[in-house]
Amino acid sequence: MGQDFALLEEAAEISGLSVVTIKRLLQKREISGYKAVVDGRRRWLVSLRSLQACTDSERGFLLDRPGPKMYLKRQDQRFRG
Repeated sequence: MGQDFALLEEAAEISGLSVVTIKRLLQKREISGYKAVVDGRRRWLVSLRSLQACTDSERGFLLDRPGPKMYLKRQDQRFRG
């Protein structure tokens, strides 16, 4: 899908967030993405840059939210490319 965008499921795997959480972030426009036809189906393509910015362990806004932060430990390794 390119370096800047990934399918919703791939973005979830890369970030450690659930598919539902990423959909919610997309709907609230806290991360960017768009729907495109992939393999005959409309699918979400998620901006990896906006996803990285929102999960950034120093400045990401997800740090202010309740819940586990285990994904933040993996974030630095996964977003390198």
